[in-house]
Amino acid sequence: MAPLPHYCLERSKHLGHLIVIEKWAENLEEVTLHRWLKREGEYVSEGDLLCEIITDKVTFEYEVEVPGYILRTFCPDKSVLPVGYAIAFVGEQGETAPAGIETRNRELLQKHAARAALHLDLEGADEADQKAPKRQRERLERRVRATPAARRVARENDVSIEEVAAWAQHGGPVSQSDVETYIEEMDDDE
Repeated sequence: MAPLPHYCLERSKHLGHLIVIEKWAENLEEVTLHRWLKREGEYVSEGDLLCEIITDKVTFEYEVEVPGYILRTFCPDKSVLPVGYAIAFVGEQGETAPAGIETRNRELLQKHAARAALHLDLEGADEADQKAPKRQRERLERRVRATPAARRVARENDVSIEEVAAWAQHGGPVSQSDVETYIEEMDDDE
């Protein structure tokens, strides 16, 4: 393959690599970026650990595929993000991230929130009237920020995410460990 003409390289300021949350599993809709392991401005090599990602089923450390400087991150620690969300831009110093990434990410978040609300509305429409309190609880729980793993553990143990968030009082998204600690403490009180 012939190299790009010199004029193409001069015009492009986006030769870096955009890191996007991919659909690693068929039923994956969202992940939590638990914490960054590297910061903006740091150099990363191929295979370096960039951040911790939490899904419904697993927690893992995301490995960088392309070496370069972390020129931009697009979310803070403990962010709940939909598939397709761009989390970082890695490249050489002087490069800039493609325009419109923040707008695209914001639109993805809005669409994801709308799908989640629609999903809850459709679920609620099929339930009998005697389940109305449960339906209301589920809607309230969707307003509380929580990792997918935390929601799963809470659901499996019939615990309200809203109660866990009120108990934890740390202001961030409810984590799986918050739910597990809450359950342990409630069991100890009984």
